[in-house]
Amino acid sequence: MVKDTSNEIKFVKNAIGNWVSDHTEIEVMSADTLEVATTEIDAYGDTVYCFIQKIDDTYKIGDDGHILFKLDPGVTDTDLYQTAEEIALGAGFEFDQSSAEISVQTAKVDIAQAVEKLAQLQVAISYLE
Repeated sequence: MVKDTSNEIKFVKNAIGNWVSDHTEIEVMSADTLEVATTEIDAYGDTVYCFIQKIDDTYKIGDDGHILFKLDPGVTDTDLYQTAEEIALGAGFEFDQSSAEISVQTAKVDIAQAVEKLAQLQVAISYLE
C-alpha cells in the first residue's frame, strides 16, 4: 500500500519556495527598474543578476548585457556571442546584438518564472567560455 505523501510534497514545495524567496535580494535601481540578485551562481562562482523594468503594462526581464560582458569584455570572441545568441533565441528570449542583452517581455503574473529562466540561462551561458 502506498502511503499518502501529499502533505510531505506540499511541505517540501513550500519550503523550497520560501528558501528561494528568503535568499533573493531585490534593490530599486530607478523608478521603473529593479535589480534581482538570484540564488543562481555562474561558472565563476558569482551571483547571477536579472533586471526587471516596467514598460507600460508589461515587464522586461533582462541581464543588461552582463553575462557576455563578463565572459568577453573586449567583445573579441564573435563565436561566443553568436552561440549565446542562438541559445538565448532557442530558449525563447530576445538578444540585442548592440548591447548583448538577453531579455524577454512578460506579463506581471509571469515575472518570477521569467527571472528564474533567465538566471538559469545565464548560468548555462557562463560555462561557454
